[in-house]
Amino acid sequence: MKKLYSLIFVSSLLVVSSCTKDMDAVNVSPNSPTDAPSNLILNGAQVSSIVLYEGDWARLGGMWSQSFTGQDRQYISLNNYVTTAGDYDATWSTAYRGVIAPCKLIERKEKARNNRIMVGIAQVMQAQAFGTLAALFGDIPFTEAGDDNFTTPKFDGQVSVYANVQKLLDSAIANLNSGVGASPGTKDIFYGGNRALWAKAAHSLKARFYMHTAKNTPADYAKAAAEAALGITSASDDMMAPHGESYNQDFNLYYSFCVYDRDSYMWADEAVAPRLLDPSSAEYRGNSKTSEEARFNYFYTPGAIGYSAIYELNILCDFDWGVPTEENGFFGGNTAFPLVSYAETQLILAEAKMRQNDFSGALSALNDYRAFLDDGGTIGSGYLDLYESNYEPYVSADFETGGEENNGGTKEASLLEEILQEKYVSMVGQLEQYNDLRRTNNALGLTPVTGSAIPQRFFYPQAEINTNPNTPAQTPADLFTKTPVNQ
Repeated sequence: MKKLYSLIFVSSLLVVSSCTKDMDAVNVSPNSPTDAPSNLILNGAQVSSIVLYEGDWARLGGMWSQSFTGQDRQYISLNNYVTTAGDYDATWSTAYRGVIAPCKLIERKEKARNNRIMVGIAQVMQAQAFGTLAALFGDIPFTEAGDDNFTTPKFDGQVSVYANVQKLLDSAIANLNSGVGASPGTKDIFYGGNRALWAKAAHSLKARFYMHTAKNTPADYAKAAAEAALGITSASDDMMAPHGESYNQDFNLYYSFCVYDRDSYMWADEAVAPRLLDPSSAEYRGNSKTSEEARFNYFYTPGAIGYSAIYELNILCDFDWGVPTEENGFFGGNTAFPLVSYAETQLILAEAKMRQNDFSGALSALNDYRAFLDDGGTIGSGYLDLYESNYEPYVSADFETGGEENNGGTKEASLLEEILQEKYVSMVGQLEQYNDLRRTNNALGLTPVTGSAIPQRFFYPQAEINTNPNTPAQTPADLFTKTPVNQ
């Protein structure tokens, strides 16, 4: 991936708005490229998707989920829920122009060639982006997005977008399973063109988005469980964003921001997540069967990298800090970043079973994940050597009255809380942590940083407001208005 960020430029040449033209019939000048092979377009779209899922919005969602704390300049305001429409311009453009539009172009090009594998990959990426946008904003352009006939696309209702995302993923799975067509090969930086892994990721995404809608459609819990069982079942099959050692080319984006770009803007001083993981904290979630010391030190550094912060993100990495490779932190410069994972999928399965009152099934799913953690999980091996890590299986009695995991209520409520808390600390840095916080109505009881409520959505971007009259009206108070699926 060493030079892949430069491909964002190639992608931008191909898509000049959220509604792109099919350029197959356009003459191509070597000095002014207007088209490229689909595998190169895919490559650029994947780089843009890393920016979408790992960049500005992930940091903002992490602050509002209290995994991080804004410490300086505008990040103090953002941490305190002070935000404006202009804060969302760049990443909204990345989503539509950098991911969705190129993938629609690939879909059109490869349908004409009956390359169903490439069509399926492009559809998975579209669905992932559309579902993320719907989760964060509510109503979004869907049916008219990526169509040059609609220069001001309408905004589709959030519920209908989720339904269409599920249909898009169904189509993607059918296309991938057909085995018809050619693989993009190594230009696919996520899965190397492996259609079976793309199909697994698609099932995991279906599970993710069914969980998003299940609050108001409880039947979706069963669908989420079924899709999770078909999804990613091993961390070796995770969809990961690869990273390297070159600034402005392939750094982990958290590392780039926290070390090279805005080195004092975001720590984790007042955050909840590090305290849950820190054995020295009064809020520590560990118990006689659970030691979080290694995971805590992999995610966070207790104020030891040059600042007076109580907690900082663990940005240690071999090429800049001289630590052994096995001690690279979760936010290190060349640490790969999870986009769709076994961790998320397995914990969806556990929660979905508990939501269906299947206590034994939920406990079994949680214990399967704990066994994965006990075997090291995805924690850097150096941390497992340096710090304690223990995740023994739970039994029913642990959640019953008098059990150390009982929260004062029923065993069912106590197990659900443990599953949600486990997912919260497992999703540090990822947008799904913020999505879970809102869809569960803050079931973990996080205290808002200011005021009485945690933000419930992102603002529509100022650039969209300025150019698209179909953009819904919004007021500052709408930041705290729940989207339809969370009401």
